[in-house]
Amino acid sequence: MGDIEDHIEVYERKEEIKNLKRERVDRDSDIFKVRDEVFDQSTRLTLFKLMNNGYIESLNGEIATGKEANVFYGKDGEGKEIAVKIYRIATSNFNKMYEYLVGDPRFYYTKKDKRSTVFSWAKREFKNLKIASEVINVPKPILTRNNILIMEFLGKNTKAYPTLKDNKSRDPEKDFNIIIENVDKLYKAGLIHADLSEYNILMGKKIYFIDFAQGTIKDSIMAQDFLKRDIENITRYFSNYIEVPEVNETLKGILNE
Repeated sequence: MGDIEDHIEVYERKEEIKNLKRERVDRDSDIFKVRDEVFDQSTRLTLFKLMNNGYIESLNGEIATGKEANVFYGKDGEGKEIAVKIYRIATSNFNKMYEYLVGDPRFYYTKKDKRSTVFSWAKREFKNLKIASEVINVPKPILTRNNILIMEFLGKNTKAYPTLKDNKSRDPEKDFNIIIENVDKLYKAGLIHADLSEYNILMGKKIYFIDFAQGTIKDSIMAQDFLKRDIENITRYFSNYIEVPEVNETLKGILNE
Protein backbone atom coordinates (compact mmCIF):
# COMPACT_ATOMS: atom_id res chain seq x y z
CA MET A 1 0.00 0.00 0.00
CA GLY A 2 2.90 2.31 0.63
CA ASP A 3 3.75 2.63 -3.06
CA ILE A 4 0.14 3.46 -3.95
CA GLU A 5 -0.04 6.10 -1.23
CA ASP A 6 3.25 7.58 -2.45
CA HIS A 7 1.91 7.79 -6.01
CA ILE A 8 -1.29 9.43 -4.78
CA GLU A 9 0.72 11.95 -2.76
CA VAL A 10 2.95 12.78 -5.77
CA TYR A 11 -0.11 13.15 -8.02
CA GLU A 12 -1.85 15.44 -5.52
CA ARG A 13 1.31 17.52 -5.19
CA LYS A 14 1.57 17.90 -8.97
CA GLU A 15 -2.07 18.95 -9.16
CA GLU A 16 -1.48 21.47 -6.36
CA ILE A 17 1.49 22.96 -8.25
CA LYS A 18 -0.57 23.13 -11.44
CA ASN A 19 -3.37 24.95 -9.63
CA LEU A 20 -0.90 27.39 -8.08
CA LYS A 21 0.57 28.14 -11.50
CA ARG A 22 -2.87 28.60 -13.01
CA GLU A 23 -3.74 30.99 -10.18
CA ARG A 24 -0.49 32.87 -10.85
CA VAL A 25 -1.42 33.39 -14.50
CA ASP A 26 -4.80 34.79 -13.41
CA ARG A 27 -3.25 36.88 -10.62
CA ASP A 28 -0.52 38.32 -12.86
CA SER A 29 -3.13 39.25 -15.45
CA ASP A 30 -4.99 41.22 -12.76
CA ILE A 31 -1.82 42.85 -11.45
CA PHE A 32 -0.89 44.12 -14.90
CA LYS A 33 -4.47 45.39 -15.41
CA VAL A 34 -4.01 44.54 -19.06
CA ARG A 35 -7.11 44.33 -21.22
CA ASP A 36 -8.71 40.98 -21.88
CA GLU A 37 -7.54 41.07 -25.50
CA VAL A 38 -3.99 40.41 -24.28
CA PHE A 39 -4.69 37.72 -21.65
CA ASP A 40 -7.60 36.00 -23.35
CA GLN A 41 -8.51 32.45 -22.41
CA SER A 42 -6.37 30.89 -25.15
CA THR A 43 -3.32 32.94 -24.13
CA ARG A 44 -3.77 32.09 -20.45
CA LEU A 45 -3.86 28.41 -21.33
CA THR A 46 -0.65 28.72 -23.37
CA LEU A 47 1.04 30.59 -20.51
CA PHE A 48 -0.09 27.91 -18.09
CA LYS A 49 1.47 25.18 -20.23
CA LEU A 50 4.72 27.15 -20.59
CA MET A 51 4.85 27.57 -16.80
CA ASN A 52 4.32 23.86 -16.27
CA ASN A 53 7.22 23.13 -18.62
CA GLY A 54 9.55 25.56 -16.82
CA TYR A 55 9.88 28.07 -19.65
CA ILE A 56 8.17 30.76 -17.56
CA GLU A 57 8.20 30.99 -13.78
CA SER A 58 6.81 34.49 -13.41
CA LEU A 59 5.83 37.66 -15.25
CA ASN A 60 6.84 40.75 -13.32
CA GLY A 61 5.88 43.80 -15.35
CA GLU A 62 5.25 45.22 -18.78
CA ILE A 63 8.29 46.31 -20.79
CA ALA A 64 6.60 47.68 -23.89
CA THR A 65 3.31 47.94 -25.73
CA GLY A 66 3.32 47.91 -29.52
CA LYS A 67 0.82 47.98 -32.34
CA GLU A 68 0.52 44.19 -32.31
CA ALA A 69 1.94 42.90 -29.04
CA ASN A 70 2.75 43.48 -25.39
CA VAL A 71 6.16 42.54 -23.99
CA PHE A 72 6.64 41.50 -20.36
CA TYR A 73 9.66 41.07 -18.15
CA GLY A 74 9.83 37.64 -16.60
CA LYS A 75 11.95 34.81 -15.29
CA ASP A 76 12.15 31.18 -16.30
CA GLY A 77 12.20 28.13 -14.05
CA GLU A 78 15.93 28.57 -13.41
CA GLY A 79 15.60 32.24 -12.45
CA LYS A 80 17.00 33.54 -15.72
CA GLU A 81 15.61 36.85 -17.01
CA ILE A 82 13.44 36.60 -20.10
CA ALA A 83 11.24 38.80 -22.26
CA VAL A 84 7.80 37.37 -23.04
CA LYS A 85 6.12 38.82 -26.10
CA ILE A 86 2.39 38.22 -26.39
CA TYR A 87 0.77 38.94 -29.74
CA ARG A 88 -2.79 40.12 -29.28
CA ILE A 89 -5.31 37.98 -31.11
CA ALA A 90 -8.52 39.96 -30.61
CA THR A 91 -7.21 43.34 -31.76
CA SER A 92 -4.57 42.32 -34.30
CA ASN A 93 -4.59 43.79 -37.79
CA PHE A 94 -4.47 40.28 -39.18
CA ASN A 95 -5.24 41.34 -42.76
CA LYS A 96 -2.02 43.36 -42.88
CA MET A 97 -0.12 40.52 -41.21
CA TYR A 98 -1.52 38.07 -43.74
CA GLU A 99 -0.33 40.20 -46.68
CA TYR A 100 3.22 40.04 -45.33
CA LEU A 101 2.98 36.30 -44.64
CA VAL A 102 1.76 35.22 -48.08
CA GLY A 103 4.59 37.24 -49.63
CA ASP A 104 7.04 35.10 -47.65
CA PRO A 105 7.69 31.66 -49.20
CA ARG A 106 8.13 30.21 -45.70
CA PHE A 107 4.55 31.13 -44.73
CA TYR A 108 2.78 31.14 -48.08
CA TYR A 109 0.29 28.46 -46.98
CA THR A 110 -0.90 30.23 -43.80
CA LYS A 111 -4.67 29.94 -43.38
CA LYS A 112 -6.50 33.24 -43.68
CA ASP A 113 -8.08 33.37 -40.24
CA LYS A 114 -7.09 35.53 -37.29
CA ARG A 115 -5.72 32.85 -35.01
CA SER A 116 -3.64 31.06 -37.68
CA THR A 117 -2.28 34.38 -38.93
CA VAL A 118 -1.22 35.61 -35.48
CA PHE A 119 0.37 32.26 -34.61
CA SER A 120 2.35 32.32 -37.89
CA TRP A 121 3.33 35.93 -37.20
CA ALA A 122 4.90 34.95 -33.88
CA LYS A 123 6.63 31.98 -35.52
CA ARG A 124 7.94 34.27 -38.26
CA GLU A 125 9.57 36.59 -35.73
CA PHE A 126 11.15 33.57 -34.03
CA LYS A 127 12.60 32.32 -37.33
CA ASN A 128 13.86 35.79 -38.26
CA LEU A 129 15.50 36.27 -34.88
CA LYS A 130 17.30 32.94 -35.29
CA ILE A 131 18.76 34.11 -38.61
CA ALA A 132 19.62 37.57 -37.29
CA SER A 133 21.22 36.26 -34.08
CA GLU A 134 23.90 34.57 -36.17
CA VAL A 135 25.22 37.87 -37.57
CA ILE A 136 24.14 40.83 -35.39
CA ASN A 137 23.06 41.64 -31.83
CA VAL A 138 19.39 40.83 -31.23
CA PRO A 139 17.42 39.27 -28.37
CA LYS A 140 18.17 35.57 -28.71
CA PRO A 141 14.96 33.63 -29.37
CA ILE A 142 14.20 30.84 -26.91
CA LEU A 143 10.78 29.46 -27.82
CA THR A 144 7.57 30.28 -29.62
CA ARG A 145 4.22 28.74 -28.81
CA ASN A 146 1.01 29.93 -30.47
CA ASN A 147 0.92 33.73 -29.99
CA ILE A 148 3.71 33.83 -27.38
CA LEU A 149 7.40 34.38 -28.07
CA ILE A 150 10.02 33.98 -25.33
CA MET A 151 13.33 35.78 -25.85
CA GLU A 152 16.46 36.85 -24.06
CA PHE A 153 15.85 39.91 -21.89
CA LEU A 154 17.93 42.92 -22.94
CA GLY A 155 18.33 45.33 -20.06
CA LYS A 156 19.69 46.02 -16.62
CA ASN A 157 18.13 45.92 -13.15
CA THR A 158 14.84 44.60 -14.60
CA LYS A 159 14.59 47.61 -16.96
CA ALA A 160 14.89 47.16 -20.70
CA TYR A 161 17.57 49.07 -22.56
CA PRO A 162 16.21 52.34 -24.01
CA THR A 163 15.44 52.73 -27.69
CA LEU A 164 17.48 55.01 -29.93
CA LYS A 165 14.41 57.29 -29.98
CA ASP A 166 14.49 57.66 -26.19
CA ASN A 167 18.26 57.67 -25.72
CA LYS A 168 19.99 59.78 -28.35
CA SER A 169 23.30 58.62 -29.69
CA ARG A 170 26.43 59.99 -28.01
CA ASP A 171 28.47 59.30 -31.12
CA PRO A 172 26.06 59.61 -34.09
CA GLU A 173 28.65 58.98 -36.79
CA LYS A 174 29.90 55.79 -35.17
CA ASP A 175 26.40 54.52 -34.39
CA PHE A 176 25.11 55.30 -37.89
CA ASN A 177 27.95 53.26 -39.38
CA ILE A 178 27.32 50.34 -36.99
CA ILE A 179 23.60 50.30 -37.83
CA ILE A 180 24.22 50.36 -41.59
CA GLU A 181 26.83 47.62 -41.18
CA ASN A 182 24.20 45.58 -39.34
CA VAL A 183 21.71 46.14 -42.15
CA ASP A 184 24.40 44.95 -44.55
CA LYS A 185 25.18 41.85 -42.44
CA LEU A 186 21.50 40.98 -42.27
CA TYR A 187 21.14 41.31 -46.03
CA LYS A 188 24.14 39.05 -46.62
CA ALA A 189 22.49 36.53 -44.28
CA GLY A 190 19.39 36.67 -46.47
CA LEU A 191 17.17 38.89 -44.31
CA ILE A 192 15.81 42.45 -44.34
CA HIS A 193 14.36 43.88 -41.13
CA ALA A 194 11.62 45.69 -43.11
CA ASP A 195 10.51 47.91 -40.21
CA LEU A 196 13.76 49.42 -38.98
CA SER A 197 13.71 52.82 -37.28
CA GLU A 198 14.82 54.58 -34.11
CA TYR A 199 11.91 52.91 -32.32
CA ASN A 200 13.22 49.35 -32.63
CA ILE A 201 16.92 49.81 -32.02
CA LEU A 202 18.03 49.38 -28.42
CA MET A 203 21.03 51.26 -27.04
CA GLY A 204 22.72 49.16 -24.38
CA LYS A 205 26.35 48.13 -24.05
CA LYS A 206 25.89 47.23 -27.69
CA ILE A 207 23.39 48.21 -30.37
CA TYR A 208 20.55 45.73 -30.73
CA PHE A 209 17.85 45.37 -33.38
CA ILE A 210 14.43 44.23 -32.15
CA ASP A 211 10.92 43.57 -33.53
CA PHE A 212 11.55 41.21 -36.43
CA ALA A 213 8.04 39.99 -37.23
CA GLN A 214 7.98 41.99 -40.48
CA GLY A 215 11.44 40.70 -41.39
CA THR A 216 11.53 39.60 -45.02
CA ILE A 217 13.83 37.12 -46.70
CA LYS A 218 15.99 38.26 -49.59
CA ASP A 219 14.01 36.17 -52.09
CA SER A 220 10.85 38.21 -51.56
CA ILE A 221 9.81 40.40 -54.51
CA MET A 222 9.53 43.31 -52.02
CA ALA A 223 12.96 42.75 -50.47
CA GLN A 224 14.79 45.68 -52.12
CA ASP A 225 11.89 48.06 -51.44
CA PHE A 226 11.95 47.13 -47.76
CA LEU A 227 15.74 47.42 -47.65
CA LYS A 228 15.56 50.91 -49.12
CA ARG A 229 12.88 51.91 -46.65
CA ASP A 230 15.01 50.74 -43.71
CA ILE A 231 17.94 52.80 -45.00
CA GLU A 232 15.69 55.83 -45.52
CA ASN A 233 14.45 55.65 -41.92
CA ILE A 234 17.95 55.42 -40.46
CA THR A 235 19.29 58.13 -42.78
CA ARG A 236 16.41 60.43 -41.88
CA TYR A 237 17.02 60.02 -38.16
CA PHE A 238 20.78 60.56 -38.23
CA SER A 239 20.59 63.44 -40.71
CA ASN A 240 19.42 65.53 -37.74
CA TYR A 241 22.86 65.12 -36.16
CA ILE A 242 25.47 64.41 -38.85
CA GLU A 243 26.04 64.48 -42.57
CA VAL A 244 24.94 61.15 -43.98
CA PRO A 245 25.39 59.56 -47.41
CA GLU A 246 22.54 59.64 -49.92
CA VAL A 247 20.11 56.75 -49.48
CA ASN A 248 20.77 55.39 -52.98
CA GLU A 249 24.51 55.47 -52.37
CA THR A 250 24.14 53.40 -49.19
CA LEU A 251 21.69 51.06 -50.89
CA LYS A 252 24.01 50.53 -53.85
CA GLY A 253 26.90 49.78 -51.50
CA ILE A 254 24.90 46.99 -49.85
CA LEU A 255 23.45 45.50 -53.04
CA ASN A 256 26.73 45.55 -54.99
CA GLU A 257 28.98 43.99 -52.37
